[in-house]
Amino acid sequence: MSFSSDVKTELCELKTPKQTKMPLIYGFLLFSRAFSLKGIKLQTETEAVANLFSKLLNEVYDIPCEIITGGGKRKVYRIEILSEADRLRLLASVDFGIYEEKINPEILENDMSAASFVRGAFLSCGQISDPKKGCRIDFLIRDKALAEEFRAILKKHYIETNISARQNNFVVYIKRNEMITNLLAFMGASLRSLELIEMSIISSVRNNMNRAANCDNANLDRMVEASIKQRKAIDFLQSRGILQTLDKSLVDAANLRWQNPDMSIKELCEKSGDNISVSGLSHRLKRLVGLYEEKSKN
Repeated sequence: MSFSSDVKTELCELKTPKQTKMPLIYGFLLFSRAFSLKGIKLQTETEAVANLFSKLLNEVYDIPCEIITGGGKRKVYRIEILSEADRLRLLASVDFGIYEEKINPEILENDMSAASFVRGAFLSCGQISDPKKGCRIDFLIRDKALAEEFRAILKKHYIETNISARQNNFVVYIKRNEMITNLLAFMGASLRSLELIEMSIISSVRNNMNRAANCDNANLDRMVEASIKQRKAIDFLQSRGILQTLDKSLVDAANLRWQNPDMSIKELCEKSGDNISVSGLSHRLKRLVGLYEEKSKN
């Protein structure tokens, strides 16, 4: 499978609490191939996406869906809502066309709902390229106003995007690694987010060998390994809401490491401007890793 399919499969395997099923379905529908009274169609190259969409419609709306498989070497899975009554029911359930905005703000009532909605949008119209060839996420959206509103939702959650025209569609895209990992973590693809973080750290360190001119290969490898371990710990503590409860000195150390994955402890101390010693910063980062190891076992 492609990296994009791997990400989508991971997102499809997440447990969906009852209160976030509607935002997830809404993301699927609004960004699908067609969403109007004339037709509702979803097309995907990932079987898990088609299965999840079909399952959700059956569970929430009691609408049975047939998955049609086509294509050649690359299979394509299609779902179409054939009944006009069912299409009308789906449109009415999200008040489609009632609001001046393209996206119904009442469905995105909290961060969990917004994350579920964005997850549905990505599963419906998103793609992520192979990070080994230069990572990028694209959302192919048929309407400019919808694309702009979607960008605003992502920006509200600290995910910066760009937009460009592509034939009769618009592409909301992300090229910065930091924003890509933020989006994956926001949607719930933690494994792929951490994988990208590791790849980014290794690439960054390897591409700046001049900084490590006085280090032997063993020291460099240890620095890379420590940075990866620390960033994993920080990501875990942040996603579980633990980091925000810690002492300010630990939060500052976490932010410093997160923003500078390829720096040595000495370089981090120089960048901090807090007159902290190498041993002091090292101790704080070790405490963060220790907390991660403790909490991740529970």
